[in-house]
Amino acid sequence: MFSGKGRARRDLDSTRLRAWEVVRDASAQVVRNISRDLDEIAGIPLEWYSVITRLTEAGGTLSQNELLQRSRFSQSGVSRLAKRMEEEGLVERRPSEHDRRNLDVVLTEHGQDVFLRVLAVHHTSVQTHFGSRLSHEEAAALTVLMRKVLDGPEVEEEVTENLEHLLPFGETVLAVTSESTPLRDIAATRQALELPLVLDAAQHMTPPALNDLRAHVLSMSRLIDEPEEFFRADWELHRQIAACCRNDVLRTLYLSLLDAIASHLKHVMLTHNLRQYLYERLAIHARIVDAVASGEPDLVKAAVEAHDYTSSQLYAAKIYADDRLALDS
Repeated sequence: MFSGKGRARRDLDSTRLRAWEVVRDASAQVVRNISRDLDEIAGIPLEWYSVITRLTEAGGTLSQNELLQRSRFSQSGVSRLAKRMEEEGLVERRPSEHDRRNLDVVLTEHGQDVFLRVLAVHHTSVQTHFGSRLSHEEAAALTVLMRKVLDGPEVEEEVTENLEHLLPFGETVLAVTSESTPLRDIAATRQALELPLVLDAAQHMTPPALNDLRAHVLSMSRLIDEPEEFFRADWELHRQIAACCRNDVLRTLYLSLLDAIASHLKHVMLTHNLRQYLYERLAIHARIVDAVASGEPDLVKAAVEAHDYTSSQLYAAKIYADDRLALDS
């Protein structure tokens, strides 16, 4: 029995206890399934992928102490993990420039390539074992509840924007510089042109252009915490794909629509699912590049369909409205 400041709260009831048990068991089950998929399909342990993701988020380098703080491993566990990954060429360990008693863990080019290769596998597995079991509304509600557990119930307030200048964009919301209705039509038209443009580009993609696309997706992975820059990088990737399209009329029209959207961006609204959504978009764009590299029309079509953000615009508007109500209450 706890005592003093560490005494357990006496208001724990059977409902809350059962909720905790379900969260614990569901998490363990999903992690097991994702771990199995990564081992069998990608040939990499989930723990390695987690370390590569943390390093990518940090720009490629973390000290072992920082890695310890951002992971669920013990100090000795992080050290052993980094050593094994170094032996596989995924990371390098170097004396820290800031603390000679510590080591920096640095993601190698091979590690970057593995991250891009495994990213889509990981997200497909998460969707299969977790995302597909939940509706959009259920996933949004679960995110809010779990954020309360992680961060507490306080939410930092954000100034409410003029609703006429908010553009639902996939599962997030963009604040734009003009009335949003024409921009919705522009976004929908641009999305309708995506498939023919990418199919054409895939047939004329050169190896140097493909290498540039892969490097660009990697650079997008470092912008997860800079949403405006992420979206600008997203649109630049599509410009690079469009540059390989030989249909001049299609390419010109597509780029003009894309530029119209990009030129009106003020900033990205902070909805509660934003970071997770950007990771999802990153995986989708990695999938598009892989499909383009394959040159297979069916793979290109499936990737472009996954990229379609217009079908979830109403959901994005609902998410934003729910967030506003939560902040105002």
